[in-house]
Amino acid sequence: MRILIAIMFFVSAVLSACGDGAQTQSGPSPTLAGKAELQNVKPAQMVSLSLKELGLPAGADKVTPSGAVSNALLKDGQLRFSTPGDTGKDQEANFEIKSGPTTSQFHVLIRSQRPTSAGVYGEFTDDPPPPNVVVDGLGANNVMTGAPLTFRLQGVPTLDLKEKSIGEIPVGGDSAISVHLEKFWSFNPADSSFSISGPAMQRILDALPNGSFWMHLYFSANDGEFAAGYEMLVSKAETRLSGNLLSERGDPVTSLAGREVLLNGVNTRTRAVAVLDANGAFAFEHVLPDVYFLTLSDLHYPNVVSTSFPIYEGSTQAKVTMVVPPGLGIDTGAKAAAQRVAAPGSSAVRSSVTQDGKEPPSRDIPASKRSSPAAPLPADGDDRAVFSVTAAEQDRPVSKNIDFEVPAGTKSVDVRMTVLTEESRASAKNRGTHVDSWSYSVVGLPDSGLSASGLVDQMYGTDRIAERACVNVSKQTKNAALKISGSVSATNIGDDLLPTTTTVELTLECMRSKSSSSKLEVVSAQFLSPNKNSRHGP
Repeated sequence: MRILIAIMFFVSAVLSACGDGAQTQSGPSPTLAGKAELQNVKPAQMVSLSLKELGLPAGADKVTPSGAVSNALLKDGQLRFSTPGDTGKDQEANFEIKSGPTTSQFHVLIRSQRPTSAGVYGEFTDDPPPPNVVVDGLGANNVMTGAPLTFRLQGVPTLDLKEKSIGEIPVGGDSAISVHLEKFWSFNPADSSFSISGPAMQRILDALPNGSFWMHLYFSANDGEFAAGYEMLVSKAETRLSGNLLSERGDPVTSLAGREVLLNGVNTRTRAVAVLDANGAFAFEHVLPDVYFLTLSDLHYPNVVSTSFPIYEGSTQAKVTMVVPPGLGIDTGAKAAAQRVAAPGSSAVRSSVTQDGKEPPSRDIPASKRSSPAAPLPADGDDRAVFSVTAAEQDRPVSKNIDFEVPAGTKSVDVRMTVLTEESRASAKNRGTHVDSWSYSVVGLPDSGLSASGLVDQMYGTDRIAERACVNVSKQTKNAALKISGSVSATNIGDDLLPTTTTVELTLECMRSKSSSSKLEVVSAQFLSPNKNSRHGP
């Protein structure tokens, strides 16, 4: 997804250091080179931005974050950082970026994906606008927990709202099926508030399935002098998601205590962050049914350690394991594990999820609409490597590490990313919760954040998506080889039918016209069909 960037430049603004009447000259005066602003960044997200595209100095050597972001890194011509979890409100972060005596400012607006405040419902032209309504008793991110609720209007005189005020929670988008709050609340004339007791809230929760709902509130005075409507997003979420980081040998990764893992719910727009403990364990409370991406926050290898899985309706406990591959500069206990004798027939541990909820029923898809043989991938060679995985087994993420060396003296690298799914063979009515996921991340190329993830139902009726980038690496490979890393992954969600394949192909020296720029570009290409056998090379 392309992020819109608004850039404002303030050129040649020279700042002089001022003291108590005396000035000390220790070098060139710092220069404010530019100011950039990025809007619509999401919470709980790994962000990699090209300094060049931001209009910031490509040779920047120091970054200092403040506000909502506490860690940032300048690497490969990029500004990298991870955003905090969703608080229900927009958050802001600022970055001071220095390149020698030059200082640039970068501002980021992190927009909440699930605002927790109650908004005015309907059209009101009155001046002043309707007062704010405060709802006390909801949990984090407006989760209804069974605690008592209180609804109170701010800054208004005492009103008799008892008889004409109503509230409801529609279920399933059908207004004919609703939980009517006025049947459960009581009115307090002293402050014109409404309250729902704990036992009454429990009865409301018993009537609702797990999920997100719009709560509608309409307050009207008996004398007709006041009326206002509000709506807010609330949820009933009973699932606890716990997990561990493991090495490929199945040992807990204990070297990352204090680091964060990021949880992204694709449909519910859940954005949450958990902190790893000394045993590599983490947990998220009140998780909604959805398809999720879980990612280790790693600024050196963004979006490389990641997995995807569903949380089913009715699940109260879910357990996920996420595997950290070797070669990422992370101590996974590999040396100690190497001293142990592997059991005969043992193999590397894979990321997985288990849960107590019931999986959706398998689909009935005719054999004629199931997977067909795909064209073979080109064999690896001295100038090419293909990294491909196919997700066929139900709810079992598959991934492959990208490990490619660009020799010294190489001018460019051609990168082709392809996602191919058989899900397009299924009718829309058969898809439902059977929505496969995919992701890829290519790390190490300059000025390029080649990372993406999504669900196959976002492919809008086609059986594939394909991107191609040509990256100039002549500066990076002038005197030494360049290491490229990353990962490709996919998950066949819901059943073991209609697999999905993710492929990254890396080739030395792009084929492009003389008029093409020597910098990063996306060009048209003939994309190859991914290999169904999930192999790397011949």
